[in-house]
Amino acid sequence: MSVHHAVAADPQALREQLSRLPGVTTARELFTGPEPLPVDGMLAPVFARGGLPRGEILSVTGTLALSFACAAAAKSTREQHWCAAVDTPELAVAGLADLGIDLEHFVHVRTPPADWQRVVSILLETFDLLIIAPPAAPSPQERQRLAAKVRERRASLIALGPMPGSSESCEVSVAGWDGLHAGTGRLRACTARVRHPRTGEHLLTWPLTPGAPSVQHLPTASGAEAAASRPAHPQIQVIDGAG
Repeated sequence: MSVHHAVAADPQALREQLSRLPGVTTARELFTGPEPLPVDGMLAPVFARGGLPRGEILSVTGTLALSFACAAAAKSTREQHWCAAVDTPELAVAGLADLGIDLEHFVHVRTPPADWQRVVSILLETFDLLIIAPPAAPSPQERQRLAAKVRERRASLIALGPMPGSSESCEVSVAGWDGLHAGTGRLRACTARVRHPRTGEHLLTWPLTPGAPSVQHLPTASGAEAAASRPAHPQIQVIDGAG
């Protein structure tokens, strides 16, 4: 079959074949970058391109950084993308499942501090998405090598903590808890405040009992400016799956 016939028959298949060849990049990717990895719909407006950037590093800081990173990775694992958490705090299996992670496509890896960079580089050869907690701040040379490997493999890498050179960053903190009244009651939900320099401020609520999360997006001025340069999202959107 000639290339012309292949394009006419299935251009998407041809693009996928070309994307697997080293050194081959489509004109669209040169302009916009690879398509981001998918996130659940409620999280899409948090990210500048509606998903986890590929070939780039996302830095997540704050008290709920790990929970947010796992929630952001959930849809990708359900779509058969492999995710590895490297040297992160211990993860409760039930908690991962509650966040929507497909446990069949998620692994947790412990590494000796001296081998951290080598292990991450090896994992990037196989995994589409990594969540990493470096044992120490990487040197400029280590960051350059890491960024080059992520770019080469078109992977998504979420760094827990500050990471100079990251393409996007989020700060995630606790905004409040629901369920306690006058010192009694049972915690039912946690509300997280997510701040993104380009998309603004967002409030995410995760029920502590089975049910879909709800979300409220509260763009700041910086978020409004970013909206002008990307497909529009509603400025205020509330999704409550709990019913």
